[in-house]
Amino acid sequence: MRRPQLLGWIIPALIIVALAVYVGGVVTGRWDPNPSIGDSANAAPFPESTDPEQRKANAELCPLINRPEVYELVEKPVKTTGTGTSYLREGDWHECTVTMPTSALRLAVAHDRTSIADYQRLFPEAQPRTVLGRPALWTAGPSLLVNSPWKESSLLVAWDLADSGGMVEVTILRAALDPGDEGTLALIAQRQLPALPGWPG
Repeated sequence: MRRPQLLGWIIPALIIVALAVYVGGVVTGRWDPNPSIGDSANAAPFPESTDPEQRKANAELCPLINRPEVYELVEKPVKTTGTGTSYLREGDWHECTVTMPTSALRLAVAHDRTSIADYQRLFPEAQPRTVLGRPALWTAGPSLLVNSPWKESSLLVAWDLADSGGMVEVTILRAALDPGDEGTLALIAQRQLPALPGWPG
């Protein structure tokens, strides 16, 4: 896996962190098996995190994607199997992931100096897009995690119109890439990103 030396390393690193949560959790990750669904209906409630960074991700990001009208765009019938949150201590980066039986939807936000233009210089294969009037990039391919079975479709959107730094990532993870996921992610971004706390108009 490439390891860029600029601040742009944060997105690939976060992807690794997020995937690590799926296989048992990491120091900065938290996984909720969603005891209200399926066979886990009688399981003990998952304790609320006392970590302020986990609570921030859970309060600000999860409500935007952990809702039927959003994740039903990714997989039907509507059914989730859990939610997870992670963050990076090295930067102001938080993420929430909602999993379904055969896919997952991830929303992540970075408030740092890395711009969409920086990321495209590091990964020239990323395809330029415009979302909500902002510079954006579309990428699709194997997970950056070595030996991971996941394939990822990601839309990266600049935090502000000027692309002065910071971005939002919306990603769908599947066993196989779905060409329709680009349109799905664009729709999710258009609907949900304006509800992010502090989103510049």
